[in-house]
Amino acid sequence: MKRFRFATIHLVLIGLILFGLLAICVRIFRSEAALLLAIFLSLAFMVLLLYYQKDTYELSELEQIELLNGKTEVSLKSLLEKMPVGVIQFDLSSNEVIWFNPYAELIFSREDASFNDTLVKEIIQNKRDGAASQSFEIDNNKYSSYLDLDSGIFYFFDSSMGNRQLEDAALLRPVIGIISIDNYDDITDNLSDAEVSQINSFVANFISDFTKENNIFYRRVNMDRFYFFTDYYVLKRLIEAKFDVLDAFRKQAQEHQLPLTLSMGISFGDDNHHKIGQVALQNLNIALVRGGDQIVIKENEDYKQPLYFGGGTVSTIKRSRTRTRAMMTAISDRIKSADNIFVVGHKKLDMDALGSTVGMQFFAANLIVDSYAVYNPEELNPDIRRAIQRLQDDGQTKLITVEQAQKLVTPRSVLIMVDHSKTSLTLSKELYSMFTDVIVVDHHRRDEDFPKNSVLTFIESGASSASELVTELVQFQNAKSQLSKIQASILMAGIMLDTKNFSTRVTSRTFDVASYLRTLGSDSVEIQNISATDFDEYRLINELILRGRKLRDNIIVATGADNAVYTNVISSKAADTILSMAGIEASFVITRVAPNKVSVSARSRSKINVQRIMEEMGGGGHFNLAACQLVDLSVKQVQDLLIKTVEKDLLESKETE
Repeated sequence: MKRFRFATIHLVLIGLILFGLLAICVRIFRSEAALLLAIFLSLAFMVLLLYYQKDTYELSELEQIELLNGKTEVSLKSLLEKMPVGVIQFDLSSNEVIWFNPYAELIFSREDASFNDTLVKEIIQNKRDGAASQSFEIDNNKYSSYLDLDSGIFYFFDSSMGNRQLEDAALLRPVIGIISIDNYDDITDNLSDAEVSQINSFVANFISDFTKENNIFYRRVNMDRFYFFTDYYVLKRLIEAKFDVLDAFRKQAQEHQLPLTLSMGISFGDDNHHKIGQVALQNLNIALVRGGDQIVIKENEDYKQPLYFGGGTVSTIKRSRTRTRAMMTAISDRIKSADNIFVVGHKKLDMDALGSTVGMQFFAANLIVDSYAVYNPEELNPDIRRAIQRLQDDGQTKLITVEQAQKLVTPRSVLIMVDHSKTSLTLSKELYSMFTDVIVVDHHRRDEDFPKNSVLTFIESGASSASELVTELVQFQNAKSQLSKIQASILMAGIMLDTKNFSTRVTSRTFDVASYLRTLGSDSVEIQNISATDFDEYRLINELILRGRKLRDNIIVATGADNAVYTNVISSKAADTILSMAGIEASFVITRVAPNKVSVSARSRSKINVQRIMEEMGGGGHFNLAACQLVDLSVKQVQDLLIKTVEKDLLESKETE
């Protein structure tokens, strides 16, 4: 039973009654003692009354909870009427709606403003029947829901609210970036202090303006290197702008007549700032070995794929002799600790791959006896077959087949990959999988399919060819033995192939290496005999050229017949020949190289980045020399894909100009 409680008005009335009684007593009693007694009795009555109120009518614990619940219910009802959470009370037996808050009314109202209780009953029944989904959709909006069968309450809220909160948190993820000024050392080597100071001022002012504009904190750690820290919100904005800072820096550098470009390595993620910084540094190294003037972004998770921006200019990264000498020492030390060395080029060897293979085998043979140059006799073009025959006649190079190499591999063996850094392109995937330690010597830009077990990497995208890099290593080795005439000739042939007879991608270092090989007896007549084109091969090359069609005034795409199989050498020579024509900026030759495989050979001069186009199609290479191979597609399908990719790349390049 509910207890009676004195309210304030009750106490006031009792006080007034007592006051009236005391007034009567003053009139009746003339004795002071009687009057004092009356006053005492009145006060005693009030004290007893208050004590009774406290002792007898004090709330029990349960009553206090009930009272609090009553107050909370009122507050909660007011809150539910205001917050964006739908609450619907329903009958447990019939699912009939008993009560709903304003937000539920807003969501389930029909166009005529009536409450759609039929839809509510349907949703409730589906959930009671054990529907797997915990959400429902209304007017393309998704709502998460919960059913309380104990109290007959159906709750729901807008799912996008939680997604927005997650998105806001994602935008606050930390970002660490490293900026490197390409070619800084090469440009400032022979300049006066005043000229170097002007370059430093230009670079510092540009970086300062860039970071200030984007609210980025940065610090200069070296003359050509900066570190910066920001959050993903800023990085997202830069990505949406396609990092136009690259073009802005290049244009300003050109105005100052400076051949400078920017490269950046950027990483982001949750917590673990140390790992984010390490990934940022790795990304910068990738940007540099890919030729500079570009940005590589990757989250600090191993399974995440990197993003690439830039790469719109020909690689101008120059290697230093100090680095080459240091790499020679490091590679030598690793070779000395192995029991045998196997050197491999890429699939379907070309002259550069064979020349660098022969050169690295000679390099390793000066350190340990058991070093081998590996080739696949089933995949030899006519010129490579002639070269291997000459090497076998010479007897100075240990040549073995892939099958022979597999029988000689031990746990302490080391594999050296030359002229490629993608495991999918290596001479034999089976042979590659047998090694735990791999050394990479290459002049192509690094790609995602990089050997995970590489212990040493010597990648210089500024070199003309892998043969040039290997010859420099041999030079710095300064061994007592020397390359034989045929070995020097094949290395020279490799350089001549990738430079188109010293007409493209050559530097002073290229001519230094060529001069060194010439002193060792490199024979131009021998090179011509080995590299000579057969009549049938020449005829096929010209057939491909005649099938060429202009994509634009300065781009030619040539396709072979879908039922004809060509060698990679034929398509690459056809692409080279087309590029040599007047007014042609880029050439693409599409041919079938196997029953289920189509190849694209791409060449360019200085304005179109064919490496970026080929990467989009799953291949790779250099800015002006690249290729890709596609499986289970017709020549026509590859042609359509190529045209679409080229148009997309040209459009993006135009947008950034």
